[in-house]
Amino acid sequence: MQIIKASEQEGIELLYRGKSLHNIAFENTEVFNKYAEILDVDTITDSIEYSKQFDIPQHYKEIDVEQFVKGLIPQCGDSDVSVKARVEEELALYKARNLYPVLQLMIYIVDTMRKHNLVWGVGRGSSVASYCLYLIGVHKIDSVKYNLNIREFLK
Repeated sequence: MQIIKASEQEGIELLYRGKSLHNIAFENTEVFNKYAEILDVDTITDSIEYSKQFDIPQHYKEIDVEQFVKGLIPQCGDSDVSVKARVEEELALYKARNLYPVLQLMIYIVDTMRKHNLVWGVGRGSSVASYCLYLIGVHKIDSVKYNLNIREFLK
């Protein structure tokens, strides 16, 4: 399923043209919903429901994500507190968005790639803002070290 990102103005144009808004993600729905009410059409939310039924081995679906990720936190002396706080913050954001199944999938993918000696990229895009993904091994950019804001990833 392909998700198309659109601005509120583009969404309004699609509505006026009678186009479907299926699989369109909006960053800010306030303006769109104002016009949707005027046009007497359904308003939209800024969240998208993704299928979380991944075809991965059952033991990965049963991983306690919080315990797993916290177990990966390096013991680094004085910076322990800030790193632990960052992990807690990120896990709370992932949990609030019901994204733990995605983290379980990422753990499975990284484990599979390591098992088969496959090489993957250093990291790019907004994913490098997630310290949890760094700990899991999805990318190699330490977002705490470079002070990258997790909200860049979760927009």
